[in-house]
Amino acid sequence: MSEALTEVFTTALTQVQTDVTSMVTAAFPIALGIMGLFLAIRLGLGFFKSVAN
Repeated sequence: MSEALTEVFTTALTQVQTDVTSMVTAAFPIALGIMGLFLAIRLGLGFFKSVAN
């Protein structure tokens, strides 16, 4: 492979890495909040079921 092709390929992969990292950084707090909400509901239901028995 030529040096120019290697440089273009490396640049493209670096840009993909940057884009994916920024998307994950943007989505992580939202996903964490949604996961926490579902976990709280599940633990709450389990607690109330154990109290009811």
